[in-house]
Amino acid sequence: MCESLRRWISGKLRSTISGAIACSASLSPKVLVLNFDPIVRSEGGKRLHEVLRWNDPRVLTDGYIADLEECSYGYVRYEIVEWQDVDAYPVKADGFRYTEEEFLRRWRARAGFHEPDRVDYYAILSDFGIPGRVERGEIDEVWLWAFPYSGFWESTMAGRRAYFCNAPPLEDVATSRPFLIMGFNYERGVGEMLEDFGHRVESIMRHTYGSWEFKGTHAWNRFTLHERVTPGKSACGNVHFAPNSEKDYDWGNARFVLSTCDAWLNYPNLEGEPREVNCLEWGGGDIRAHHRWWLRHLPHAPGHTEGRLNNWWAYVVDFDRFPESRGGWSLVPWLEKRI
Repeated sequence: MCESLRRWISGKLRSTISGAIACSASLSPKVLVLNFDPIVRSEGGKRLHEVLRWNDPRVLTDGYIADLEECSYGYVRYEIVEWQDVDAYPVKADGFRYTEEEFLRRWRARAGFHEPDRVDYYAILSDFGIPGRVERGEIDEVWLWAFPYSGFWESTMAGRRAYFCNAPPLEDVATSRPFLIMGFNYERGVGEMLEDFGHRVESIMRHTYGSWEFKGTHAWNRFTLHERVTPGKSACGNVHFAPNSEKDYDWGNARFVLSTCDAWLNYPNLEGEPREVNCLEWGGGDIRAHHRWWLRHLPHAPGHTEGRLNNWWAYVVDFDRFPESRGGWSLVPWLEKRI
């Protein structure tokens, strides 16, 4: 058997096995939650979210986990293995740290917030021993809760083979596998949490397919088509653009457009005529409703098409398992090549 044929057969076999693994059972990623919700001593020892009448991060987390389980058709079932309420304002990358008085004064004035805003991720990783916990298999993801202007990215990837995931990767983190750090804000709601997750989907699927363009060259491109970029050929759009949106965040647009969105519920079988849809399909402008609608349309079937899994949730949540979604690989359809 020639070497090229042997490699092709080997690659197809690995692909078939990985597809079976991806779709045979649910995923239960283990999560460490660090809730930076300082005690406000000048307000009788209440937590910051209580003093400023923001949302309870535990309630938001429960809603987020439930939404992702439902939208993935039971495939993704996050497990919180530890929750820490942190009585501290996280330190910024330049060493600055808010005091209770400083933050409350600046928030109430809505001015004077520290710049640069970015948090010191490396300090958090070190202070809470996160690389070691990832390496020992105790946790798969880290979710960070905090207040506005805390300096968190919506998502960022760290560790070996980490790549851009809606933010630059954290380099030189000593783990043998990459992991995701999500950043959430308890001033906002579950809808904004799903937006963070949606941008994570976009980044990983762009990496998995090798591009993201508004043309029908592969399934990810076709899934994200919307009326503004391809008139008359809308599919499901993206996180910011519903099929009929005319601008960013235009989820409440009432105009009707033709869309193939229904077909994507049966991927890879995309047969069927497009139909007219508008914002009533995805909640009439509600952020959480739209993002749930969009996530429910992500392909979630067994098998492979175009050399990729038909279950995109496997890529988004278990990205380091598969060559096409793993960092450090370049893919041409049906051909793997290590770089």
